[in-house]
Amino acid sequence: MARRNQHSREELQALAVHAVRELVAEQGLAKLSVRKVAEQIRYTPGMLYHVFANLDDLILHANAATLDALLAEIETVNTGSPQQALHHMASAYLALAREQTALWQMVFMHRMQKSAPVPDWYQQRTARLFARVERQMARLAKGQSDSAIHLAARTLWSSVHGIAVLAAENKLDVAGDVDEQAMLDSLLEHYLNSWGKMQVTV
Repeated sequence: MARRNQHSREELQALAVHAVRELVAEQGLAKLSVRKVAEQIRYTPGMLYHVFANLDDLILHANAATLDALLAEIETVNTGSPQQALHHMASAYLALAREQTALWQMVFMHRMQKSAPVPDWYQQRTARLFARVERQMARLAKGQSDSAIHLAARTLWSSVHGIAVLAAENKLDVAGDVDEQAMLDSLLEHYLNSWGKMQVTV
């Protein structure tokens, strides 16, 4: 086992998060435990409990790393039309689902033990994602109310998520072996065209 003072708290946290991501990618979320993470980084489980409150906390930090990577990719496009920006966001999301399926699934499969509340620092990650979608939706249909934009952003992203789920689970063959990127492009084209033509009623 590593010495107690070999790494700082921040370094130990980073090591543990990296180990979680490796273990989940290899074995899936169901087999994850604090003990396995500790073994992976050559620390005792007790040491990890000095850095993380519990397994939930450890998983949330690993999920935050996944969301941060997605947000970083989304933010690489700062110019262009709202349609282009939203196409980029959705394609980045689909790529994450296809290329890092286990980590992407962990974001949605994990449930807090005993229905514990999700901490604010984690909720801010998902809020940042939707805020970027909402910003582009507002640019596309100017004058819409905040509630309409809020609903449209979540309706669109739920549909994007549904395509990503089918692609990640190789279930698209039931739809006649349709290409997931083509489905995504069709969804965005039709939904955004309709949304962009919406008129504000007084």
